[in-house]
Amino acid sequence: MKKLTAVLLLLLGCSTMSLANNGMYQSHLKIQAAKVKGFDFASGIDNPVWQKQPAHQFMYCISTVDDINRAPAESGTVQYLYDDRYLYVRAHFSDSDVMTGATKHGEHFYAQGDLLEVFIKHPKHNYYWEIYGTPNKLRTRFYYPSRAMLGLPSGFAPNDCPILVDAKVDGTFNDPRDVDKSWTVLLGIPRSELEKNGEKIAPGNNWLIFASRYNFSAHQNDRELSCFPQIPGSYHLYEYYAEIEFTE
Repeated sequence: MKKLTAVLLLLLGCSTMSLANNGMYQSHLKIQAAKVKGFDFASGIDNPVWQKQPAHQFMYCISTVDDINRAPAESGTVQYLYDDRYLYVRAHFSDSDVMTGATKHGEHFYAQGDLLEVFIKHPKHNYYWEIYGTPNKLRTRFYYPSRAMLGLPSGFAPNDCPILVDAKVDGTFNDPRDVDKSWTVLLGIPRSELEKNGEKIAPGNNWLIFASRYNFSAHQNDRELSCFPQIPGSYHLYEYYAEIEFTE
């Protein structure tokens, strides 16, 4: 009965219900982002401050009950920091074949290769962001006034949001003939963008956040999708995003 209930919830999309009652999923897992001073983005991807921050493990995105608490074949972690200007997101991925066909900012990179996606929302409002970073330092920012407007052209309209992206590859980028080791990506998301509707990135004002990975590879049988926190179905189910607390 427990497995049947979980499968039914997954088929229904789990848009308003929590799997926590079945002991399988904890809605709005709470995490923290510490405030950092003197953070230089140019060298930030290797800043020692990251060694002191929690590294949250990516897990399989849930498509069947067997995916619950299942680790991906190629691991990943995500970490968060912030300062007076940016929210920083750093992800590190084991990857045997680092690749993407993306060549310019603003595209739908999930159809082109390896990718970090970050979704950010304030729990009191309908609007939210979908932000990308690739191994070759490309960026995309989509903004949705509401999930009810998802898919409209306005959400994908070109914009000049100055998101910072840095990345480094341990291996040979876009060469499937050898075996790579990993790639790391750092995003600097402007607070001016996130705070434009009035809500602040500040202690006592928690937000919701979700990170996902598209992993394409010549060395695996299937494309691998993983995320933190683990989520059932659509990446737009913000009922299952982590709750992020900003600390001084």
